[in-house]
Amino acid sequence: MRVVIADNDPDALELALTDLRLEGHEVHPATDAAGARALVETVGPDVVVLDHRMPPGPTGLELAEELVGVGTTARIVIYSNYQDPTLRARAALIDVPFLAKGNLRTLRAAVEGQVHGG
Repeated sequence: MRVVIADNDPDALELALTDLRLEGHEVHPATDAAGARALVETVGPDVVVLDHRMPPGPTGLELAEELVGVGTTARIVIYSNYQDPTLRARAALIDVPFLAKGNLRTLRAAVEGQVHGG
């Protein structure tokens, strides 16, 4: 699968990149929402994994809402240390899983389509 993953934390990004590559996925990294948006347009990913907080631009959830709004066919996953119930509820409204960062097994399952929003 082609996966775009965006995280402004270089260590977290590298860990997720390495893990998903070892699972056989073609992974394209970005460090912010704008970079992720550009990759979505050029790569045509199957899955987009977004951190929530990626200053200074839009959040991962804002980008997810935008992508859903334009009808992207990619599966979208939020993978973040920031676990606010209000944000989780917003993600559920657009059927996007809002996962706690750090659990690579759960991330792999979400990329494979085994974890759903809501």
